[in-house]
Amino acid sequence: MTTERSGGLAGRYYTDSEIFTAEMDRVFARSWVMVGHASEVAEPGTVITARVGDESVLVANDAGQLRAMFNVCQHRGHELVTSTTARLDRITCPYHAWTYSLDGRLLHARGEDVGDVCVPRVRLETLAGFLFVNLSAEAPGLAATAPGVQDDLLARVPDAARRVLSARLTHEMRANWKVVVENYNECYHCPNVHKWFTSGVVAPGSYRIASGGSVIHHAAERPGQPPAWTGPDTDGNGARTGDGDRAGDGDVAATPAGNGGGAGDGYEAYFVWPASAIQCYPGQVINTFRWVPLAVDRTMLIREWWFDTADLTEAQSRLVSDDWENTVAEDFGIVESVQRGVASRGYTPGPLIEDPSGVCGVHSENSVRHLQDLLLASLDGAV
Repeated sequence: MTTERSGGLAGRYYTDSEIFTAEMDRVFARSWVMVGHASEVAEPGTVITARVGDESVLVANDAGQLRAMFNVCQHRGHELVTSTTARLDRITCPYHAWTYSLDGRLLHARGEDVGDVCVPRVRLETLAGFLFVNLSAEAPGLAATAPGVQDDLLARVPDAARRVLSARLTHEMRANWKVVVENYNECYHCPNVHKWFTSGVVAPGSYRIASGGSVIHHAAERPGQPPAWTGPDTDGNGARTGDGDRAGDGDVAATPAGNGGGAGDGYEAYFVWPASAIQCYPGQVINTFRWVPLAVDRTMLIREWWFDTADLTEAQSRLVSDDWENTVAEDFGIVESVQRGVASRGYTPGPLIEDPSGVCGVHSENSVRHLQDLLLASLDGAV
């Protein structure tokens, strides 16, 4: 990939609808995108839907076999499932009642013989329990795309595949998806903007971001004082024990302040190009980001938390709320301001601040360069 650019991408990459359309085909239709977790479709007949670029897909549990397919009726194109979750023994299109089995085969078309019809399948693979789909039959597999991530994640959180959805928060941002993921993948702004995160979740001086292929790996030690949801009287889900709260699998004992501790004691995040991230907060707390491009200047954030049961304890609820209010929401105004700025006639991309080692911390932006190179390689001069 080229690294000859001294500055960032020109503003048109964030504002041009032609580029956005090309990205739907050349990025999102050819990449692995997270759509949920296996626990959401653990029971036969359960179905979830998700948007992947400009497409809607569904994942169904067909008698214990997970299957993914395009969420589109083969008759006149209506979405087969219009809710985000459902419990079905067969899929009936709401428009004209054509009915399909959970493997996508047409069962009947209101008594008409229309021949063999099947909803096109979509590739589906899992990473430590998280569901990823790829619309391309030619793309490399998920393990080759994100090498080592599953092993690393399971070493830190052995029960990741058994976690369940405990909280989901969403927000539509008036910003291009690349503005949003670039902001997520640099911590150059963290000391200035995210005071709660850099005092309560990570020790900012230890923050490191390493980029390679389709994965950007974030890692940091926990702060000098253990976060409020960790310690000798908390479990591996950030819940207090001994006072009526649940104890989860694999208790995490307190470790000397700032030393990084053992499995699950520090902070780790795994971003998978183009728009998915799995994070581990200190104490084996798993949370995820999914960014869904809605338009050239609109992106939906889906923020999810995965604990041992669906019901949050008081401590878990406080963590989810603190994170949203004191870190996630702090970025909303930032990315929207950037979106306005890159559209300005007065904007010329400035130089990216890069550490020559290739590994960046809170004083560099190597990861932004990597994201932009991934984009240019995907577009391959198409626009």
